[in-house]
Amino acid sequence: MQTYEFTFIVSGIDPHSADLEEIFFEAGCDDATLAWMKGVLAVSFDREEESFAQAVASAFRDLQKTGAIIERFEPDFLVSAADIAERSELTRAAVSNYVRGLRGEGFPAPVARILSESPLWDWVDVANWLYRKGQVHEQVVLAADVARSVNRFVQNKRQASDAEDEISRLLV
Repeated sequence: MQTYEFTFIVSGIDPHSADLEEIFFEAGCDDATLAWMKGVLAVSFDREEESFAQAVASAFRDLQKTGAIIERFEPDFLVSAADIAERSELTRAAVSNYVRGLRGEGFPAPVARILSESPLWDWVDVANWLYRKGQVHEQVVLAADVARSVNRFVQNKRQASDAEDEISRLLV
């Protein structure tokens, strides 16, 4: 077994609840640290499991028992050049050379904020590219895919819920 670190951002929890920690503890989140940040609760796990995917899935199930609304999963799959350097343990200069096409061919194009000075890349695409170049281990690619999958699931679930609420509102 290995210990994996990750964070879920949740809402829908009363920050003044006297039994806040107990709610999470009883739900199986006894390996999590709770921190209120910018109006949401960050639930940071140090979860021991056979794989990153199993750790995230079990934490997700435990969080659902608390009644919290899962907003996001971190580490996010959208990354800046600085994030790429940190996650891949490469220098910022090396990443800059990849991004500008000065080293290696076929570096993935950014997927967001393309016209800004700080574009964002899909970490799954970048991790796959780096893996093919021998720069990161396969586990990095698998973890990136888990992060993207969890965030897409949460986003789609929230959009479906919003659509249901909107339809209900229109029918009244």
